[in-house]
Amino acid sequence: MSELSDNDIETEVVSRNLCGIVDIGSNGIRFSISSKAYHHARIMPCVFKDRVGVSLNDIQFSKDSSKRQPIPDDIIREICSAMKRFKLICEDFGLPDNSIRVIATQATRDAINSKQFVDAIYKSTGWEVEVLSKIEEGKLGVYGVVSSFNTVSGLYLDLGCGYVQLSWIKCENGEIIQSSEPISLPYGSSRLTRRLKNENTKDLFFEIKNNLSSLLSELNIPQDLIEEARSQGGFDLWTRGGGLRGLAHLLLSQYQEYPIQTIINGLAYSYDEFSNMCDYLFLKNKIPGTKTGKIFKLSEKRAIQLPAVGLLMSALFDVLPKIKTIHFSEGGVREGTMYSLLPNELRAQDPLVVASRPYAPLLAEKYLRLLQTSFPGKGVPSIINKRIAPALCNLAFVHASYPKELQPTAALHVATRGIIAGCHGLSHRTRALIGIALCNRWGGNIPETEEKYLQALESVVLREGSKLEAKRIVWWTKYIGTIMYVICGVHPGGNIRDGVFDFQVVDGKQDTVNLEELRIDEYTGQVVNHESETKIREFDVVVRISKDDLKTSASVRSRIITMQKKIRKLSTRSVERVRIGVEFYE
Repeated sequence: MSELSDNDIETEVVSRNLCGIVDIGSNGIRFSISSKAYHHARIMPCVFKDRVGVSLNDIQFSKDSSKRQPIPDDIIREICSAMKRFKLICEDFGLPDNSIRVIATQATRDAINSKQFVDAIYKSTGWEVEVLSKIEEGKLGVYGVVSSFNTVSGLYLDLGCGYVQLSWIKCENGEIIQSSEPISLPYGSSRLTRRLKNENTKDLFFEIKNNLSSLLSELNIPQDLIEEARSQGGFDLWTRGGGLRGLAHLLLSQYQEYPIQTIINGLAYSYDEFSNMCDYLFLKNKIPGTKTGKIFKLSEKRAIQLPAVGLLMSALFDVLPKIKTIHFSEGGVREGTMYSLLPNELRAQDPLVVASRPYAPLLAEKYLRLLQTSFPGKGVPSIINKRIAPALCNLAFVHASYPKELQPTAALHVATRGIIAGCHGLSHRTRALIGIALCNRWGGNIPETEEKYLQALESVVLREGSKLEAKRIVWWTKYIGTIMYVICGVHPGGNIRDGVFDFQVVDGKQDTVNLEELRIDEYTGQVVNHESETKIREFDVVVRISKDDLKTSASVRSRIITMQKKIRKLSTRSVERVRIGVEFYE
């Protein structure tokens, strides 16, 4: 950012790091102004959002015909009027025209009067419209999905109104690698819904299945992705598109106890749960009911499309290699555009660490180093050591001004309703883990209703991957929160004095239990024995603390006693068993 001068006014200073994006999509026109400031560009915070609910796709087709019609003149005038309003808002934020991009996708590209529409926008605003090609649109979609998570690796599905695109993607250190020849099929949610009205469902199912079967080999899925899927029990499928977001809201409506109902980005469902719902929609040609009869954020239009989405996904699953988990993304043109502009070193940043960094105490790194002295030499899950622990240290004092009774409860909701809930790029699992850790950092004493919410967050973690490994991750999340409860009691001011206290870890015995189960190899069809090792580990953590130091008063010693009790309870019937000892020195 350039230096400030006495002549700068507020809007000029702020606008230097802002960009405006207009996404002329198939189901609506989205307006946004976002910050691209270096310190938080990875999570692309939005300072303004608006949407005009005009479906350019639907207005080009009559209800009873698949013949395309021009975009009506009154709709063009309505959109131009909304564009002029956004131009005024951009002026309020101090954005010059060269900081604003207007991007149009399939519905504009395929319109009979596309040029008339684009020219009308230019005449009313002076803004050039970038009409993306199918390849460019697909690339932005991939960027949008990758921006929505910390790491992405597996298969990719983009369900639009007219087409569905299938590919593979992986992102390492900010570098995105994807299929050079993604598969594009004319089975978008709106198009397939129209066809379902007049065609046989069974015939459509086999048409989709056969067409995908003939093209699947062209994806050329890399061998390392195939090996990764074999070792993990199947591929991760990363998805985007309004039809799939509607399906996500439907799935959540059937699971009222799920603790994160208002954020679709980062939601994950197992293959069995997801495919069962798709099969129901496909076979019943209707959506299941709910207790209230209402489904949050599922419009009537999306509800009508869901049987077609179920048909499509059921047919695809019959052809695709084994899928383990389906991940939902809300990354669209805005997110894809902004992510495409970032250098690799910013793309590689962890969204959780970036979102929590503004709240970090001055010496957050020293807190982290002290916390890590309570870790054994190896065996700590990577997500704990590299992601949750640094973010926990950043957020350790955010709730310091809250009433004592409120602190652990507010901390529990920090990533679902609290100060980092709006962060782009967090999975539901990550949101759950940082909430659990921070709740324990404040002692974890919460009302019964919040205990149920805490258990629900734990269940979010346990839903993904190996149950044993997920339990270990929950255990370590609670462990680091409990350790931080003591660290922050000794050093409550964001400053760590050297030599007051530290931790010493003594590894104890480690027993290995071999577990064997039968599995069917999805690639060979053969029944195979799968053997895994479960390690039950014991270790001692000694809190070495000064006997007479003023900072280790009775209240601090009380925290240590509480920590001993909590860790003892945490270690009961766990594969990680820890004893906490205290060593006072003169």
